[in-house]
Amino acid sequence: MIVCQCNILSKAEIEAAVEQLLAQDPWRLIVPSTVYHAMRMRGRCCGCFPDVVEIIGEVTARMRPGEAGDG
Repeated sequence: MIVCQCNILSKAEIEAAVEQLLAQDPWRLIVPSTVYHAMRMRGRCCGCFPDVVEIIGEVTARMRPGEAGDG
């Protein structure tokens, strides 16, 4: 599924970038610009950023199971 029409980025590519960032630092704050920078790209129209935020949340929850609601 294409998430970013401007850069032709798929959901799988964005997920892989988020997974790589979390593998480097599990507590890093990840925002769409961080993901794009890691892929050596930039947001153009930024219309995809809400979807990228959702993907970041999904991947983070998957890589850090059991933390949501703990506290």
